[in-house]
Amino acid sequence: MSYISTPDAFAESRLYPVAFQGGAPTALQAPPGKTKPQVAVETLAGVPLFSQLEPALLRQLADRAVVRKLARHATVLEQGSRDQGLFILLRGQAQLVRHNLRGRSLVIDQLRPGDHFGELSAIDEQPQSAAVRCTMPSEVLVFGRTDFIDCLHESQTLLTILLQMMVKRVRRKNRRITLLALHDVRCCVVQQLLDLAELQDGQPVVRGRICRQAIADMIGASRAMVSRVMMALTRSGELQTLADGSTAIFCQPTSPVRQPLQRAAARRPAAG
Repeated sequence: MSYISTPDAFAESRLYPVAFQGGAPTALQAPPGKTKPQVAVETLAGVPLFSQLEPALLRQLADRAVVRKLARHATVLEQGSRDQGLFILLRGQAQLVRHNLRGRSLVIDQLRPGDHFGELSAIDEQPQSAAVRCTMPSEVLVFGRTDFIDCLHESQTLLTILLQMMVKRVRRKNRRITLLALHDVRCCVVQQLLDLAELQDGQPVVRGRICRQAIADMIGASRAMVSRVMMALTRSGELQTLADGSTAIFCQPTSPVRQPLQRAAARRPAAG
């Protein structure tokens, strides 16, 4: 994936009002006489949301996009803010987080390169329901709300792909809710690993380092508990480290229906 960006990149509107220097947020103003950086069409073609779009629309999107560079721990969006647009993570990692009035937080989702966010508020014009924060230095592709909505009207293909991805996301979240309600930590860890995995010759494989703390945040467990579960899975051969450092997964979470029935059967005294 390639794109053109510059260190003094800036947004032309108030949609992205901060830059990060040394990890601290500072007001970002457009330098006099500067124009926004150009985004390569190849960059957009490599984004899953745009991969099936016609070249003419990709060129239009490239003219409207801005690449943002963000430091580790930087906040891309604040929960409750009315900043609206479409955001796509190009590089790095980020978390979708919800906070309550007591300051407690819950990680809703882990974002990886190619993932998009912010589309719900762009569509219904409601405040952002969650915050997005970077867990490592990241680069984000951004579109203003008007540009995003115009593209949805212009392309039936983009609208269809967006709906399919939103349905997939809803199903993943429903599965996670079911796991948290009906399963133990092991099953939740396994499902999170499967969500992170990609199929390689038909085998689920997690590429790169697995962040145990990120998994713990997603399932409401401690990092130590997640580490113990993963060590047990490794000893049993259900997790295997490959030559390139990736992790192959050879296990599945227990069925959410059968598990309670199996427990009840185990407690039931034998007949006679």
